[in-house]
Amino acid sequence: MTVQSGTLARVMASNVGVNLVVTAQAANFTPTGTVYASASDAAGVLQAPVQVTAGASGLYTFSLDTATGVAPGRYKGNATIKLCSDQACTTAQAVASISVPYDITIVGTETAWPGDNLTALSAMTGAGDWSTFQGNSAHTGYVPVEIKPDQIALRWKRGLTGNPASSNGSTVAPQVTANGLLYTTDATSLYAYKETDGSRAWKYDFNNSSYYPVNPPAVANGVVYAVGSQSDANYMFAFDAATGTVQFRARVGSIYDRLSSPVVQDGVIYTNGGSYVGLYGYSTTGETLFNTTAGSAASQWAPAADANGVYLYTGDAIVVFKPKTGERLATIRDSSNNLYSQGSGAPVIGANGVYATTGNYNSSSGVTSYSLTRFDIAKSFIDWRVTGSYGISPAYSAGVLYALNTNPFRVEARAEADGALQWSWTPQLNTESSFYGPAVVTKNLLFVSTNRVTYAIDKVTRKTVWSYPMAGLLSISQNGVLYIQSADATVAVNLK
Repeated sequence: MTVQSGTLARVMASNVGVNLVVTAQAANFTPTGTVYASASDAAGVLQAPVQVTAGASGLYTFSLDTATGVAPGRYKGNATIKLCSDQACTTAQAVASISVPYDITIVGTETAWPGDNLTALSAMTGAGDWSTFQGNSAHTGYVPVEIKPDQIALRWKRGLTGNPASSNGSTVAPQVTANGLLYTTDATSLYAYKETDGSRAWKYDFNNSSYYPVNPPAVANGVVYAVGSQSDANYMFAFDAATGTVQFRARVGSIYDRLSSPVVQDGVIYTNGGSYVGLYGYSTTGETLFNTTAGSAASQWAPAADANGVYLYTGDAIVVFKPKTGERLATIRDSSNNLYSQGSGAPVIGANGVYATTGNYNSSSGVTSYSLTRFDIAKSFIDWRVTGSYGISPAYSAGVLYALNTNPFRVEARAEADGALQWSWTPQLNTESSFYGPAVVTKNLLFVSTNRVTYAIDKVTRKTVWSYPMAGLLSISQNGVLYIQSADATVAVNLK
């Protein structure tokens, strides 16, 4: 039997098992009956049970899992997969076993960084710029790439800035990426770092002496946009993405609060103007196109945009505006909800609707509950609602919403048509109790960060295939680099 898959190469968090897959071709021998298998290795990294799937033309797939409780460290060697004719694996097949090389690194929270892996960067087919909150103006968190788990490798770790303070406390500003650079803000400055090694390319200091923080950036067509303050007033700034040179600044009215990342769609920059202002639209030359009120708009929610509309969640409604003019097209009321500030989030545009995690505060009980809600834009009504504890925006791809529920604590894949639960996945550690930020979804993997661990989950098998012991906001760059961003550090991970 000839092994066709390569080395089983994985990084995994301590005490978190991952799934490994081996493919092999039966060559010059015909197995007797059903093939069963058992795995072993000298270091005890692998569990014995193996799931065997027989394919066409003698191709076999072996699915095995790593053991938990193995000490952090790097383990290299050969795994033996014993081939058997019985489930107890006491009777060997004519070919008794196959050998598969493995290189598995187990990382604990106190494990020293193993060293940078600064491979040459190039564009990953299907990936684009991570241009705003959740990657794009629809805020789907979707990157149309196929990722092989055995190729995922740590690249670098740096203590990059990214913890702006506001009157509501401190929170991490989501990074964006383009042109081989990643951009982030802290309370006073905008930074550009090189994807190659995490070194700083440039910095712009707003000389901010007011209560207004510098807000998360967006990037499009070689320009970085961010709202910051100077002389106790807020402005939309545009910077040359390569050099940090200011191209324009335009006034933004807001109260003392933190705003979300702008959105750039069809040559217009849209930003939430603050808790009691609404939506601003700017041209890419800095002209204010409109400033429209949307009620008590949730202060930290970014607008979503497509060719048909700009969508703003106001805590009790989805308000739809006409692109470029700001004319109000529709208001879909949500009388069941009344929470106006839910932290960073945004409406998510799907194929047939707009989705939001909506909140309700019960003043009698003091309990806040969150729901996942679908707003039918064409018919101007709420189509369905799933109750739970959805305090973070879902990710979306191909008719499926990937929602993060903390009661019960799990990741949920729900059909966009009716909200039906298709499958769920539960984090592995008993010390995990919350999700750090939205999920990121690719063609085959779902990346999720809890308060302890970042996971990659196979969307077909629903099994963990990679993990790292760090919580953070997630993004994927055009160069195929996954970023895990916390208030203390950013870790870059090669996906190809």
